[in-house]
Amino acid sequence: MQPKVKLLVIEDEQYIRENIQELLEAKGYNVRSATNGKQGVLEAIDFRPNLILCDIMMPKMDGYKVLEMVRKTTSIQNVPFIFLTAKVDKQDIRQGMELGADDYLTKPFTSKELTGSIEARLKRHEKLNAQYSQVKHELDTTVFSTYYHEFNTPLHGIVGGLNLLINAGKSFSENQVHDLQVSILKSAIRLNHSLSNLMLYEEIKRAEVHPELISMFTSGQSGNAWPTKIKDELLTIAKEIYGRVDDLVIQFNDPTELGISFEYLLRLLIELTDNAFKFSKQGKKVTVTGRRENDNYIFEITDEGTGFVLTGLEEIGAFKQFNRKRFEQQGLGIGLHLVKQLISFNRGDFEIISEENNGTKIIVRLPLLDAL
Repeated sequence: MQPKVKLLVIEDEQYIRENIQELLEAKGYNVRSATNGKQGVLEAIDFRPNLILCDIMMPKMDGYKVLEMVRKTTSIQNVPFIFLTAKVDKQDIRQGMELGADDYLTKPFTSKELTGSIEARLKRHEKLNAQYSQVKHELDTTVFSTYYHEFNTPLHGIVGGLNLLINAGKSFSENQVHDLQVSILKSAIRLNHSLSNLMLYEEIKRAEVHPELISMFTSGQSGNAWPTKIKDELLTIAKEIYGRVDDLVIQFNDPTELGISFEYLLRLLIELTDNAFKFSKQGKKVTVTGRRENDNYIFEITDEGTGFVLTGLEEIGAFKQFNRKRFEQQGLGIGLHLVKQLISFNRGDFEIISEENNGTKIIVRLPLLDAL
């Protein structure tokens, strides 16, 4: 006999909670309920539900905090999550999608709407699990868990956001639709960034084993237009991903052509600037500067963020994130490793000056083209 599908209902209104539980049990589900967010998180960890239904406005811990806690808890982080809400505000949608919500149900809803949403989320989750199970055994467990989390989180944002636009878009205002589109775009950019880094990591690994392939990283030139192009890309990241365009300061003094391809110059500066935003707060400056010095062009990327302890560059490796225990982080943990290797391949130099709680400065020295 197939075990019953387990559902957790987190709702502070007693009559709503009991009605939902009674309806779902009549449909054959194994249902537990919780009266507030804090209890709901504890029940989720103990019960290991197949899906969570959660009210947004609750005492002690609201629905957003519940979802945040669920997505940070390994044993339940991929459980489908449906919000129950009395209204769909544009800020609700944006915040929920960015945290990884799968769907919204607006009260009052019919039994058909409730069961339809649950069944749709369960089927999609089952399909995703089947796809991942085909490749999971081929990958190292630790690395795979990093891949899975980093790829699955933005996928939740993309699929969930598109689902809302398709199924409920007509009931949204123009501003709500725009916010959903922005949220989907942010998730897509994050996913593309992770996939690009992973592909570059595999290319670098092959070059490390087969030195004759290193030439593919060293044969390019930056061109003379790199300052404008890079400034545009960094400003886009500051605006679209972090909403912090006023925090970014860029100044390239006396720029010239460099002995590194534009593609790799852009990749390493994006990675370092992205890290600077990731580990600093809104209102704190992120500064990207450049200057000539002898036969080198020196870039400095400075933030006023959390900083970290690093005794030597040999500590920088693939799939390693500094201060992971203290700060929840996005990313695969390979960004600094890729930066270090790209700079090394292109005869450059790399230095990190960082102190916990006092920010980080990263110095990159790359040779001028006419000095090679």
